[in-house]
Parts: sequence; C-alpha cells; structure tokens
Amino acid sequence: MSAAISQNQTVPVVRQYEIGGVRYIVKATVNDGAKETAVKKIRRLLQNDLSKAAT
Repeated sequence: MSAAISQNQTVPVVRQYEIGGVRYIVKATVNDGAKETAVKKIRRLLQNDLSKAAT
C-alpha cells in the first residue's frame, strides 16, 4: 500500500540581498491572512535593523 502525499503546500521563494554590507536572506511564502504586504514587511524589518544599529 502506498500513501498519497498531498501537494497543497507551495515551495517558498528564497532570495538573497546585500544592503549596506549586510546580507539579508528572504524566504517568501503566501499567506492569505497577511495584514501587510511583503514590501511593507521588508521595509519595517530594515528600519528596525537600522534603528538598532544607530543606538
């Protein structure tokens, strides 16, 4: 007997960015219930990172 495996999950998109000498690895998946766009989230993460570096 072989069990069927559901393929409902999507493969995440992984990208690498280097900004200001810092390497960011971004793993993107789809979430229908998300409250912010990917662009807004990346912007928020970068701003938080820059705020920590400034203090």
